[in-house]
Amino acid sequence: MRKSYYSIADVWRSPWANAVRRPATPRGTDQVLRSTKLERQIYEELRREDEEMDTLEDAASKKLRTFPALFHDVFQACYSLLPKYTEQAELSPMAQKFNRRILDYVMENEEYATVKSICEGRELPSYEAASEFITQTAGELDRLLSDLGGEKNALQTLEKLHKEQSEAAQSLQETLEQLRASDTPNKTLEQAALELANRAESKHRQVEAVSKLADTAATRQKDAIRACLSHSLQAASEKAQEARNILDAWGDAPGGGSRAAVDAELLHRVRCNPALVEISRYLGRFREMLAQGRKNAYHYGRGEKYSLELGNDLSRALTSELALLASPETTALFLRKYQQKQIKQYRRRERIYKGAGDIICCLDESGSTAGDRAAWGKAVALTLLEIAAEQGRSFALIHFSGAGSCVTDVFHPGQYSAEDKLIAAERFLDGGTDFETPLRSAVSLMEEGGFAKADVVFITDGCCKLPESYGEELRREQALHSFTVTGILLDTGGDAGDFSLQPFCRKIYRTSELLRDDIVQQLVQERV
Repeated sequence: MRKSYYSIADVWRSPWANAVRRPATPRGTDQVLRSTKLERQIYEELRREDEEMDTLEDAASKKLRTFPALFHDVFQACYSLLPKYTEQAELSPMAQKFNRRILDYVMENEEYATVKSICEGRELPSYEAASEFITQTAGELDRLLSDLGGEKNALQTLEKLHKEQSEAAQSLQETLEQLRASDTPNKTLEQAALELANRAESKHRQVEAVSKLADTAATRQKDAIRACLSHSLQAASEKAQEARNILDAWGDAPGGGSRAAVDAELLHRVRCNPALVEISRYLGRFREMLAQGRKNAYHYGRGEKYSLELGNDLSRALTSELALLASPETTALFLRKYQQKQIKQYRRRERIYKGAGDIICCLDESGSTAGDRAAWGKAVALTLLEIAAEQGRSFALIHFSGAGSCVTDVFHPGQYSAEDKLIAAERFLDGGTDFETPLRSAVSLMEEGGFAKADVVFITDGCCKLPESYGEELRREQALHSFTVTGILLDTGGDAGDFSLQPFCRKIYRTSELLRDDIVQQLVQERV
C-alpha cells in the first residue's frame, strides 16, 4: 500500500481530519427516486401479492444487490406524477453506478412518455409495467452489469471498496477524537491514526479508479445499453396498455377505480381468455366514449344537495377533498381516493327518467365473424348494456348463428355481476347464420320477458337473408310491440348485406362506410 501520510502532523493536515472528506455511511440508500409513505404502501401491497416475482427477484439479487430497489424505482417512475431523484451523495455506490443510470436511460427514452400516459396515478398498470420491465431486464442483467461496470464484478468490487473506505474513515475519526481528548501524546493512538489515514486514502484512490473505469465503460456502451432498455420499455408499455384496457373495460368505472386486490383478480381472470383480452381493446375505449356522452347529455337542473356520499364525481366533490391537490405530498392520497371512489361528495336528488324501452342486442356469432369482428361486436353489446344499466333499462344479449342455434343472456338492472358479463362475453357459438331464430327470440322477450317497446340492435356480417314468409310476420310484430331495429353490418363493401337487413332495420350502419368508432359514437349519442 503506497503511503500518503508519514507523520501524525500529515494526518492532522489531511482532508480526513478537516472533515473535507466526511466519513460516508458504509451503505447509503438504494432508492434512486423519492416516494411518499402512501406511494411506498401502494407498492409494498402490490409486491406482497405478487409471489411469482419472489423467485426472479431472489435470483437477480445474487448478481445485483440493489435489484429489489430498482423494481421499486421503476414502479415509482411510472406511477408518480413528478418523480424526484434522491441526492447522489445519499445513494449507495451500486445505486449510483447502476440503478441511477438505468433510471436515467428509462426516463430519457421517448417511449417513457407513452408509459407515463398509460400509468401515471394508476396502481396496477404501473406495477404491470414495472414488473414487465424488470423481468426483461433480469434476462439481460449480466450484460448490463458488464456494460455499466467495465469488467465482471466491477460494481461489486466498487461497493466493497467503498465500504472499506467508509469503515477506515469512521475508525480514523474515532481515533482522532480520542487524540483530541487526550491530555498527553499517545504514540499508540498516533500510529493507529496514521495507519487508518493511509488505509482510508488508499481505498479512496481505488474507489476513484474503479469509478472512472465504470464511467468510461458506461459511456462507451451507452448505445448498446439504450437499445437493450428500449426493448424492455416497449414491452413494459404494451403490458401496461393491456392492463389498462382490461381495467377500463371491466372495472367498476372507466378509470379502473376498484381496489387493487379486486383489480389484480380481474386482470388474472381476463388474461386467462384471449377473447376477453381482445374485447378489452375495444370496450375500454367505448366506455370512455359513453362517459363523455353522459357529460355532454342534457340534465334536469343540478339537483338538490341533501346528504354526503363516497364516490369520484369531481363536480360534486367537497372543497376539502379538492384541497388535497394543492400539495404534492397529498396529491397521491387524492388520486387513490379518486380511484377507489372514496372522495366525499354531495348527494343530490334529481329527476330520474327511464329510457324509451329496454335494449335487446342480437349478435351474429357465425364462423365468419370469428376473431376481430366478434370482439368488436361483443364490445358494442356490452356498451349497450352499460347504457341500459345507467338508465334503469333491462338488457338482453341474444347470441345466434345457424338455424335453431341461439342463446340469450338477460341482464336486469342491479341483478347481475361482473362475472355474468364476462361469461356472456366468453360465449361464442360458431356455425352458420340464420336471422329468423334471433328475431323470434327477441319478440318472445317482448311478449313473455317484459321487454317493453324494445330498442333492438342487430349486429351481423350480413351472410343471410330473412325468409319472406317471416318478413311479413315480423312487420306485424313490430307494429304490435312498437319496437325498432337498428342494424350494424360488419362488411367490407358491396350491397348484398345491406339488402339482407333492409326488410326489418330502420337504420343501418356499415363498417365499410363509417369508422367503427364513429358507429359506436352515434349509437351512444342516440341513447344517452
